[in-house]
Order: sequence, then structure tokens, then C-alpha cells
Amino acid sequence: MEPRLTIAIPLHGGAKWIEGILDTVAKAPEWSRVVLSDATHLDDAVESLAGACRGDDRVEAISRPETLGWVDHANLLLEEAQTDYFCWMPQDDLVSPEEYFELLVAALDENPDRILAFPTVLRELEVGRLRQRSIGEVPYQSPPFELGEEPPELEAVRMLREWNMALGCWRGVFRTRLARPIPQTDDCADVAWTFSMALEGNFIGVEQARYLKRFHGKNAHHSMRWQGMPEALEVFRAEVEARIGQDPVPAGQVMAAVRRYLHRHRLAMFGYRLRPFAAYLLNRPRPVTE
Repeated sequence: MEPRLTIAIPLHGGAKWIEGILDTVAKAPEWSRVVLSDATHLDDAVESLAGACRGDDRVEAISRPETLGWVDHANLLLEEAQTDYFCWMPQDDLVSPEEYFELLVAALDENPDRILAFPTVLRELEVGRLRQRSIGEVPYQSPPFELGEEPPELEAVRMLREWNMALGCWRGVFRTRLARPIPQTDDCADVAWTFSMALEGNFIGVEQARYLKRFHGKNAHHSMRWQGMPEALEVFRAEVEARIGQDPVPAGQVMAAVRRYLHRHRLAMFGYRLRPFAAYLLNRPRPVTE
């Protein structure tokens, strides 16, 4: 059977997460291709995974000769994909149920007008200062409006303005031929990529597909830095022009909304590192750090 879905798992010091990675591999459909790719050479995780998956025709383990940052690595995996559907799967997160990937692909098969299917994203929360108490797995906010009822460019702007669109959608399954490379920026490249996809077509959420985001000191978001308004605007402008052209009316309207978002985003980035400390002081629920 020809593979229909590529599940790309970029490795970067993945030894700690091998058990979870193998759980993801076990959930991959028979008609999928799983690529375990190491372009950082921080440990021997890819060799260990290759041994564990030996004999599984779905799985390819690659130790690349070059050292790549996360954006270049993710883009290379997308460029190499030859299947109709694709997703990036971070090494440190978990998915459920067993049919997780089937659920997302089925949503796209059944809705040919949608280009990306995304899961319900959860995080494990705890409260307490001296003694922490687990609250359990809590979902992030769902889109605050019904998706698919507006033209893509209007819906993309609403998602950017009203919802953390990258959180679930960057982790979704999408139609490979419609994806552009992730933009080269250190400032929330996943948001710019997701917004670009949303300009191309409508998304669909799959509530039953559950994605557990795990937090630790080496999460990719720790490396994100505000790059300044001119660079941020250029990143988004390139995506807007690639998707909807340079017509000054629609492009101008979308970029005006992007500019407003970036002003809010700039303030949020400056306060981001204070959030865990504030949650601790106020004894508010906060993500469990592994």
C-alpha cells in the first residue's frame, strides 16, 4: 500500500523521550511513513530508535551529516515528503487515542474543502507552592467561533486576532502540496507558518484527537525572541503576498490586521518569561515541568 501520510519526527537530544516517540510510532497507520531524523547529533537517540524499529517498513531513521536549526530541519523534512498528507510530530509530546492519525486524515478525506485538521491540545497542570498538586490534563481554548464559515483570508485574520492558532494547528495534519516552508525567523515561526496556511484554506478541528504538550527546559519556545517590528512585518508580508497576491486592497486589509496583532504580540513576548513566576506567586494553575 502506498503511504498517504508522512509523520516527521525531528530529533534533538531525543534520548529522554524515546518511550514517547516509540508510542507515537506504534500509533502510526499502516499506510503512513514515519521519518525519525537527527540533525543535531546531541546523543545516540536515532541509533536507539533505529534498533527498536528494525523490521518496521513504515519507519526510516536518518542521521544527517549536517547540523540544522529547528526551522531548517523541519523544512527539509517537508521538502522530502512525497505523500498527500504530512505532519510534524515533536519528539517530546504524546498523542491519543490509538487512531489519532486516522482521525485527522479522515477529517480531511471527508472534507475536501479543508486543508488542515488539528487536534485538541492539552497540558498537565498543577497548583501549590511548597507542595504541588496535579490538576490533570486540561485542554487549551478551542477556536472561539465556527471554522469554515468565512473566506480563508477573513478566517485567518480572526484566528490570529482571537485565538492561539499555532498551538494546535502547527501540530495538525495538512495537505502537503499546499504547504509553504516555515519562515526563517526566531520569533514564533510557527505562528507565521500557520497563518500562511490559513490564508490558503479553511481548517477543521478534530475534538477526539488528543495531543498532550509536555513542558521542559528545552522546549522550542524558549529560543523564540522578538526580532523587531520591521522584520516581523516582512515575514508576514511575504506570506500574504504568496497566498493572496499584491492587490493593495485585500493585502492591505490583511496586513493592517497583522500589524495590530504584532503590536500585541510584542508586549506579550516581553512579559512571557514572567508568567511562570507570577503563576507561582498567585498560586494559579501552571504547566507541569518535566
